[in-house]
Amino acid sequence: MRAKVKRLRERGQRLSDHQIAAAVPVEGEVRVYGMGGAIQATLTDPVSQVGDPLIPVLHEARLTTMHGPGMLLKGEERPQGDKGPAYIQEWSVRLEN
Repeated sequence: MRAKVKRLRERGQRLSDHQIAAAVPVEGEVRVYGMGGAIQATLTDPVSQVGDPLIPVLHEARLTTMHGPGMLLKGEERPQGDKGPAYIQEWSVRLEN
């Protein structure tokens, strides 16, 4: 699904409403899939053949709210992989046609 995504947290701390409103959304292809029994969400460049994430992967992703073309996904970011700390992250996702 093509979408515009804003990350709503930095290192687990919720951004202020002003920071969220001022943030530029990242545009790409949102994919939600199961891997090893866990749900992950990624945002990738739809024309890239490599498929590297445009923003950090959202692990243990779950849909918390949906209204029209907008939804809120919540999960964990693991900036250093499975060996480092995990931070709560939320994505504000606006689906595109």
